[in-house]
Amino acid sequence: QQKQEIKDLDQELLALEVSRANKLKDVLKRYVDILEKTSYLLQPDVYRLIDKEAMAMNQALLGNRRAIAQLLVNLTEATLQQELDNRHRWQGLVDTWKDLKKEALQQMTLLLSPFMASKDIQEPPAVQKELEEMLTNQRVLQKVRLDHLCTICDLLPPNYNKNHLTEWYDSLTSLNKQLDTYHMDCLSLVRFLYEKIWQECLAHVQNCKKQLLDWKAFSEAEAESLVNPAFFLVVGEFQSKVEKKLELLDNSFETLAKQMEFQSADLFRYFQEAVKLWEEHQSVLLSQELELEKRIEQHRQKHNQENQVPKA
Repeated sequence: QQKQEIKDLDQELLALEVSRANKLKDVLKRYVDILEKTSYLLQPDVYRLIDKEAMAMNQALLGNRRAIAQLLVNLTEATLQQELDNRHRWQGLVDTWKDLKKEALQQMTLLLSPFMASKDIQEPPAVQKELEEMLTNQRVLQKVRLDHLCTICDLLPPNYNKNHLTEWYDSLTSLNKQLDTYHMDCLSLVRFLYEKIWQECLAHVQNCKKQLLDWKAFSEAEAESLVNPAFFLVVGEFQSKVEKKLELLDNSFETLAKQMEFQSADLFRYFQEAVKLWEEHQSVLLSQELELEKRIEQHRQKHNQENQVPKA
């Protein structure tokens, strides 16, 4: 733009010089006519006088053209020097900007790493509190379950009842389901609490981006490209670690639920078999008792008959 302005100025000055030369030419012609009409000087003297004045004017005009040319050279040199200085200054600013980027990236890493390594993120208090409450409630539910298991002693032969035994098994199944449901609810709550932790991490990353933008060293797209990879690397590793723990906990709960279901059903079948054996034993004893009574009656009758023969 400056070069174009210099070029326009040069053309404008040259146009002014041409206009000035034309005006001087007209003035000289007019004075030639005036001098010739006055006849104060002879015509040759008039021409010599006018030639002398014209030569002086031409020299002045040539001097003006040289000055314009020199002005053009000076302005061009000044413009080139300014561009060179601006180039050096721009390069210095670029180097400073790159250094600021490196420093900003280091600062961002320093801000993100301690945050992710903090105890509030690695071992969230809300999650720890929920796990402690889960252990406490587990003990309570397990005690209720064990107390119910002990009541089977009141249902064993000879004081047994099939309906009561079935009700006992249904209650045990309900307690097992209650414990499993509680585990699933706790696991869902823990997942929800960790989701809140991820949101906190995301909010912290947004703050890091805002700081980068406030430093005026990055555009929004550059801040995204710098922060997101570091964030996803650190948070991704931590999230993967947490997901493995939660998956292990989920598998443990599932295994426990299946184990309780299998053991309860196996225990119920065992007691059903025990009751069945008791009933079979009772049936055999009853048959033997009837047989014994029958034999006793036969012996009694035989004994009575033997006692009646001597009397006869």
